[in-house]
Amino acid sequence: MSEARVYAVRNRISEALVSRDGPTVDLLVSEADARVALLADRIASFVAGKVAHLSTWAEQPEEALFGGCQAIGEPATNIAEVAEAAGLDAVGAVARGICVMLDGLVTRGIWHTDALRVHLRALAVVHEQSSQPGTASGAIVEELQALRSSLGFTD
Repeated sequence: MSEARVYAVRNRISEALVSRDGPTVDLLVSEADARVALLADRIASFVAGKVAHLSTWAEQPEEALFGGCQAIGEPATNIAEVAEAAGLDAVGAVARGICVMLDGLVTRGIWHTDALRVHLRALAVVHEQSSQPGTASGAIVEELQALRSSLGFTD
């Protein structure tokens, strides 16, 4: 059996950060935040399209849900990765819950059709409420997390 090799990759950014003439970390982070803020509307539109796509899965029969795990997982992951950048924290949290459930199927063989349907429906509800202040989205996220935990999923 061959030994594992560890390769050290040169971090070119670190050289810019330690130079006297280079930008500071705070400046780079601030500029990145500003660029993300400019993209917020496009991100929100992207998330809305993915939520609409996932909403169609909530009414599918069990066989279709089980067989469509990859088709569900990819857009859920897409949402989870970018939603918070558009201020859609609860939407991202529900999408992460969907990813956790699908990961539980792949890694541990845990499958709960009704719980997945609840998550898919909750995703649409939380997204719909995201533009309204003072909604129950946080409570929905907490209840979904408790549901997953009671079913043996680990976040």
